[in-house]
Amino acid sequence: MAKMDLNGDDEKVNIETIFWSAMDLLSDDDKKLPQVSNMLPLLKRGIGVHHSGLLPILKEVIEILFQEGLIKCLFATETFSIGLNMPAKTVVFTNVRKFDGDRFRWLSSGEYIQMSGRAGRRGIDQRGICILMVDEKMEPSTAKMMLKGGADSLNSAFHLSYNMLLNQLRSEDGDPEKLLRHSFYQFQADRALPDLEKQVRELEIERSSMVIEDEESVKDYYDLLQQYRTLKKDVRDIVLSPKYVLPFLQSGRLVRVQYSTDESTFSIDENVSWGIIINFEKVKTNAEERRPEDCDYTVDVLTRCSVIKDISGKKTMKVIPLKSRGEPVVISLPLSQIDGLSSVRMYIPKDLLPVEARENTLRKVDEVLSRFAKDGVPLLDPEEDMEVKSSSYRKAARRIEALESLFEKHDIRNAPHIQQKLKLLHAKQEIKAKIKSIKKTMRASTALAFKDELKARKRVLRRLGYITSEDVVEIKGKVACEISSADELTLTELMFSGTLKDATVEQMVALLSCFVWQEKLQDAPKPREELDLLFYQLQETARRVANLQLECKIQIDVESFVNSFRPDVMEAVYSWARGSKFHQIMEMTQVFEGSLIRAIRRLEEVLQQLILASQSIGETQLEAKLEEAVSKIKRDIVFAASLYL
Repeated sequence: MAKMDLNGDDEKVNIETIFWSAMDLLSDDDKKLPQVSNMLPLLKRGIGVHHSGLLPILKEVIEILFQEGLIKCLFATETFSIGLNMPAKTVVFTNVRKFDGDRFRWLSSGEYIQMSGRAGRRGIDQRGICILMVDEKMEPSTAKMMLKGGADSLNSAFHLSYNMLLNQLRSEDGDPEKLLRHSFYQFQADRALPDLEKQVRELEIERSSMVIEDEESVKDYYDLLQQYRTLKKDVRDIVLSPKYVLPFLQSGRLVRVQYSTDESTFSIDENVSWGIIINFEKVKTNAEERRPEDCDYTVDVLTRCSVIKDISGKKTMKVIPLKSRGEPVVISLPLSQIDGLSSVRMYIPKDLLPVEARENTLRKVDEVLSRFAKDGVPLLDPEEDMEVKSSSYRKAARRIEALESLFEKHDIRNAPHIQQKLKLLHAKQEIKAKIKSIKKTMRASTALAFKDELKARKRVLRRLGYITSEDVVEIKGKVACEISSADELTLTELMFSGTLKDATVEQMVALLSCFVWQEKLQDAPKPREELDLLFYQLQETARRVANLQLECKIQIDVESFVNSFRPDVMEAVYSWARGSKFHQIMEMTQVFEGSLIRAIRRLEEVLQQLILASQSIGETQLEAKLEEAVSKIKRDIVFAASLYL
């Protein structure tokens, strides 16, 4: 690619002419930016790059050159595929996964259709070629879903905002409930009702068809089993908590472990196997240092396992009964999978890497189990040996003893086909729970969408003094009505606290950049002291607003909300407002040029909204300050005119 040249001499002349005609809009300093100087040699060879981090004017030049057929090979992100009729004959996917902000996932069918649809244009090209570069194992079902699946479904992304609510309340004809009732979100909720009703009818027919002989007695026995299992789990959670169990996790101790089976069993006898403790260790987390008894632990146990390898060679290990066919494996288990600790300890060889050593050790474990076959292997007594001093444990242990005596006396315990009856009843109970869940969804669908949230948001606005108890918009509410490009409550609170008025123009602009900057930077430099103090005031205001919303039953993560205001570009924006050149502020930060320009343009939008807010409440002094801020940032390459206008 380094030596590839896809253009002739005439095309190179045309590219250079178009490129410099566009760049004449920039100042001499901006023409020397690395992106500008490094892009032209690539473009002349017929190769282009298009992504959101590019300077807006460069992106437009590349789009124009591609439309004119002067760029033969374009490396682009998926933004290029949205709504552009570009003359591409072939689309190449270098990867079939994308990062969605949380994880790398397969492309959806809609995304694939949108991007591959750039290849070939109807009425112009006979065909379009799409190439998928797959460098990892892909299931046939995944490929089929991607290539032949339908378009992504259109779902409402409607959400309530304080700005929208205040504007509705301020308007004479405004009615927030009417707006919600006529929303697409409500339409979708109502449309789902017939399907839900059909599901309920089908499930009720299925449940009615399940006839169980002596169902009342079976149900009574089933409920006792469920109680027994819950109590046993409660006891295990207490006894095997790190506080009590850590001193007894010595190497060589016999341990009883739980294993799962494909079929559900309904008995007081649980699925347990035996093994021998090799080691235990604390689970590493990113959380702050905690006391040993508050941490999570895993226990390395030598036991019998079934080992399954998939096509990629990845092993899946599952604990099985000691006498079943399987491999002797040292497996790492959570404390929750331990069922009990024996008072018996055994010698274990130092080297357990050879299979023979592990097999011989498990053989010795089996011999110990045979020796105690009559009365069972002795277990550590929770109260006497492990010194468990808990009233909850004693209460649960007494209830377990009472239940065990009830099981002994229960009429149905030894009835024929009891396991089949319990399985059928369990299936019936699951259907009942499913019906209950669907009916709950139906009740939520028939109710007005967001009704509870609407009430909660009104409570927030009343407590902050934005509206009266009669829903009349106050002076703070009028300010929040004008702000739609930033968090309206936090920004309004900052404005009324005097923070914006007390700061200099440059400091105010730097502070407002925290509302518009969304990207997360690693190792971003800390802003200077005076800016850091302003940022601290912003964080405290945001925390107060978030805590108030939480008190009013709004679903919000306080720390996530506070951390959404980021100081990463405060220094760069501060310098820009003080008159620095664009290439100088780019040296202060690690961000792409296009990303910073986008943030400053959004910042200008916020400033314009604050100017309107100041006008609405007669704050002439702050209005003049905000207009000065706009004049300081609205210049040069950041606000260069679009080539399409």
